[in-house]
Amino acid sequence: MTAVRPHAATPRLAAPARAPAPASRPPVARGGLAATPRLASAPGARRRFRSGLAAPGHARVPTSPTPPRHRASAFPPEGLEWIPTPETVFDFENVAIFPFWLGMIAFPNAPPTKLVMGSYAVPILCGLAYVYLTYYSFSDPRIVEAFSTGKPDLASLANGFSYEWCMAVGWAHFIAMDLFVGRWIYLDARKNDVFAAHSLLLCLFFGPTGVMSHVVTRTVTGWTRGEKIEDIMAAGGKAGSGGEAETSR
Repeated sequence: MTAVRPHAATPRLAAPARAPAPASRPPVARGGLAATPRLASAPGARRRFRSGLAAPGHARVPTSPTPPRHRASAFPPEGLEWIPTPETVFDFENVAIFPFWLGMIAFPNAPPTKLVMGSYAVPILCGLAYVYLTYYSFSDPRIVEAFSTGKPDLASLANGFSYEWCMAVGWAHFIAMDLFVGRWIYLDARKNDVFAAHSLLLCLFFGPTGVMSHVVTRTVTGWTRGEKIEDIMAAGGKAGSGGEAETSR
């Protein structure tokens, strides 16, 4: 017998080594600049990023600046630290004027309303508050400079009224003039026996619209009566037949 020789195992050839993969290039954004890779969102990262804190690898998010509150450098004057601040005058005016408006609108025939609104006490008090605020407002050279441009454009006015004193002066001006016009509506309505509550309410909140409303109401009332109603200013402030009729009611 012929002996069978064992089959020799064929040796395996080693696989050729792979070439190293080229390094990944960062994505290119428009304009040729490399885009910043996104970071995995971590819990709270979005909340911190929105609140203005910078996330890792990102620039700080700019937040809208708070408008500066300018204060007059001349206030309070030395030795007069006790005088009211513009905030105090502002708050006091807003509370003090409502009894006058309430009396003219809701209680026009009440004796206290007739006494107070028939005198010059209210316009004088409003004028004194306005003069006080104006004096200390223009004691600050920065405010004077803001209104010294020589042209009344909106930019100059916005710059001037960015100071608390000037804003308080403007508000005192609105209060005084609205109350003065409301007093005219009230006295004219009493003289001519014309309903004026709606016109006074409009004057309180929307100024000139109250005047327009009263003129229209007075004209329509005259048409329904078949007579011409005379303005209290044209009559020299003297009470006419309408005022006597209203007083006797």
